[in-house]
Amino acid sequence: MDVSALSAPNFSPADWINTNFRKHVQDTGSDDSDAASAFIRNYVAKLQLYIFNVSRSGRTSQGKFPLFFGFQVNNAVEESSAVVVSSMPRMIKESAALQADVQRLQERMTAMREEVAAVQSETGECMATLERLNTRSQRLQVAKESLQESDGWGNLLAELEDGFERNDLKGVCDKLMALQKSLFAQEQLAGHAERVTQVEDFKNRLEALASPSVVQCFAEGNLEQAQHFVQIFTGIQRLPQLQQYYRAVQKNFWQQQWKQAIELQGADTQAQQQQQFLTLYYDQLLEHCQRQVKWCSNLFGEDCAQPFLVIAELLPALQPTRDAHILQLLKTSNERLEMLAQFSQVNQSFVLHLNSLLEQSHISLSEDLHRMLGEAVFEYFHKFIQQYPRLEETQLSTQVDRLSSNHATPSDGVRHLEESTRKLYEWLKEACERCSSITSDLALCKLITLLNGIFKRQLESFGRIQRQIGLSLGSSSYAAQSENWSLLQYTMSQLQCLADFQAQLHQFEQDLHNRMANLSSKLAKGTNRGPITIFQTCDHASRTQLLNSIADYQQKKSEATDSLGIFPQIYATLKGHFTDTHDITLNILLQPIETHLAHIRPPLDDQSTAGIEMPSFSFAPQESITQIGQYLLTLPQHLEPLLLSPSALLKQALEVCNIKYTQAIPCADILLSLVVEQCCVLYQTQILQIKSLPASAATQLSVDIEYLSNVLEELGLSINLQLGQILTLLKAAPDQYLTLSSGCEPRLVTAIRQMRNIISTQ
Repeated sequence: MDVSALSAPNFSPADWINTNFRKHVQDTGSDDSDAASAFIRNYVAKLQLYIFNVSRSGRTSQGKFPLFFGFQVNNAVEESSAVVVSSMPRMIKESAALQADVQRLQERMTAMREEVAAVQSETGECMATLERLNTRSQRLQVAKESLQESDGWGNLLAELEDGFERNDLKGVCDKLMALQKSLFAQEQLAGHAERVTQVEDFKNRLEALASPSVVQCFAEGNLEQAQHFVQIFTGIQRLPQLQQYYRAVQKNFWQQQWKQAIELQGADTQAQQQQQFLTLYYDQLLEHCQRQVKWCSNLFGEDCAQPFLVIAELLPALQPTRDAHILQLLKTSNERLEMLAQFSQVNQSFVLHLNSLLEQSHISLSEDLHRMLGEAVFEYFHKFIQQYPRLEETQLSTQVDRLSSNHATPSDGVRHLEESTRKLYEWLKEACERCSSITSDLALCKLITLLNGIFKRQLESFGRIQRQIGLSLGSSSYAAQSENWSLLQYTMSQLQCLADFQAQLHQFEQDLHNRMANLSSKLAKGTNRGPITIFQTCDHASRTQLLNSIADYQQKKSEATDSLGIFPQIYATLKGHFTDTHDITLNILLQPIETHLAHIRPPLDDQSTAGIEMPSFSFAPQESITQIGQYLLTLPQHLEPLLLSPSALLKQALEVCNIKYTQAIPCADILLSLVVEQCCVLYQTQILQIKSLPASAATQLSVDIEYLSNVLEELGLSINLQLGQILTLLKAAPDQYLTLSSGCEPRLVTAIRQMRNIISTQ
């Protein structure tokens, strides 16, 4: 029970009981008199119990006032209940009467629906008949109007013919517009196609009649008269033909201007002025286009793109063509690349101003016109972009050939290499700039291909200088000087030149990768609408080929270890030159050693001392081995000035030659160790060539080896393992040879045993 309503200031017992009774009916679904009586009794009992509980709680907590309030509520409830009970029979009767009325209403609505259905079935055919009659009436009306127009068709034709005879342009236009309306009204009559042909013939005659005036109007730029013709051609639905007249007049005028520019250029004797004809023509065309945009906006309204369509149709149709005339100029010029760069810059400047004019005029070109305009400016120049690599190769080859020359001395050759490397990369940077200015890098991949040949020709110069140093090492002029430190200086300089060449090649490769990445981005943007660029004029096949070539170079870059993937063969050739030059350096340092080793001979067995075993201290090192020792002791003072603090380039070159130079050891010490290592190998080879070695000779040889070992110890080095084993085998007594040879190389054991003629006990 909802007892909260009892405390409301506007509480109505009857409304409250009726509301709760309706909820009860919704919950139970029964609304007869017995259910209503049971509901009243139940609610009265609940209220009395509630009042009793309230009264008890009031007596225990707050005194008599709650009790009095409870009795008042009880009395009010009892009175309300009595009223409700007394009114229930009347309410039941009224409810029954209402139900009877509802039933009678439902029966009447059913009968009404049946009557409406009957009427619809009876009148449906009549409505269809009326619709057919209305349609026929409309057709008859149209036929009537068509017949009326047909009666006036002949009169209009006669009036049109009369107007043409009198050259009455305005009268002909008015009658032709009336004829068009009549044609539309007679669309349902027979012979419509013939009437359409007649109207089109009259339009053609009107256009022919007006064409001289139209051409003169556009040639003079008479805006008022031109607007009159716009109204006429719009009325006869021939506005596109009028715009075509406008473009034809403009193109004819600028074709004449082009011929005059060519004639003036041919009459000019200065080469620089001869190359300015395209710039002057483009400048005049831009100024005229800017004026025509405003003129066309007043003439054609929103269709202001006609001046740009004029340019798009004019430039490819110029006679003589731009490419043919420029080709004639190139044949007579000695600076072809510079001329192409100038014409390319003219194209770029012209397009830049066109884009600016479009932006300022707020003109949005259609996709087709946008493409046509770009092709009109750049299409002819793609022929020269294809020819550019050949012209660039010719110029670079000529420049490199001037660098290739024979020199009398190695010093001149090495100094020339330093200068030629500097000049080569200057020329290559200029070639890249020309590629950018002439082709916008569209020919960059082809340029890279031809650069491989240019680099190979330059590396041939390094090979020639290497061979010249090698020949100088064995020539008579240097044979007398066993310690030629000048050649060593030349080889160090050449190594530095090679490192400089490699460093600049690496930076050049990085620059090329940056250019290719930029080109790839521009080619991708070229497929979207935006400012007109040369990249939008590339055909699909060329664009795909370029992007694939760039992707291939990027893939090679990620896979390469020694290079950046563009010139791997050049890096391989360079490494060969590094190794060869370093070998020449070692040969220079080893030449005195080889000369002294060639004079070493095993001492002959003296008959006076035959059979007498002399002690080791009675032997002195041979002169040749002491000369080798003295030479080795002087090497540090010659190497340190060159390699104590080598330049970064020389350090880099030495590291390419031998991995030992990467250690945290002075380069001079590493080179000295390599010389000593090779010296030991040469000495070992010399020893193993001896056929027979008497006891005294073996002792002498061991003394020589010990001397060399002592010299190397002073240098902080030691003889190699094989020479140390040979020393052990030479000093071993015959009866202990087998025991002491344990751990030595079998090859050396056998060779020394045979030299010393020791009989094997195995």
